[in-house]
Amino acid sequence: MTGAAKKDSSTIQRNTVADQVYADLRGRILSGEIQQGERIVEAALAKSLGISRAPVREAVNRLTEAGLLESRTHFSTTVLQMTPEKVRQLYAVRVAVETLAIREVVRRHRPEDIELLKGLIKEMMARAKAKDVPGLVEAELAFHEALWKMAANPYVDRVAGLLFDHMRLALTVDNAGYSDLMDVAREHEPLLAAIVSGDPDKAAQALSTHIMTSLETFVPSA
Repeated sequence: MTGAAKKDSSTIQRNTVADQVYADLRGRILSGEIQQGERIVEAALAKSLGISRAPVREAVNRLTEAGLLESRTHFSTTVLQMTPEKVRQLYAVRVAVETLAIREVVRRHRPEDIELLKGLIKEMMARAKAKDVPGLVEAELAFHEALWKMAANPYVDRVAGLLFDHMRLALTVDNAGYSDLMDVAREHEPLLAAIVSGDPDKAAQALSTHIMTSLETFVPSA
């Protein structure tokens, strides 16, 4: 019994360290501190953190399962690189999920929902004016996350949540490619107008156009 208790305690302690490493690595990947395509070396990372390799390996495995890291060989793990093909695939799924969401938002939105979306567009404009690409990405993600929540469909929310980190990586590259960052904010205004119009089909078309136009900006040949 005592031995079992000690083993459980050790496992909990190790998992706590692994959780911290996971959160640290995830944050550094999403912020761009660790760049897309960069190699992750477990031994070097463990040494820099002053910990054993076991919790680092656990964290790396979790990030690989989440799709933020890619195992190219048994000995090589790199940060996900959002290639044109991966962005196409991601945005195709976004269109399917987010058009479903915005149809529901048209049917059930409240005045305070519209004010929230207006506020997020203003936030995007402020970030664009300041040429703050990371802040602009956060504001844009907040706008789309608000749409998912307003749809009040737990399955939409769950599927969209799985895409969230990948969207962040794609938008970081996408938004940096705009010659005028204010265009990022302006592209969301037709979505708001379509919701207010009360026409689900119009809103779904506006959302699809919004995502595909963004894809064309990122990948001219799309």
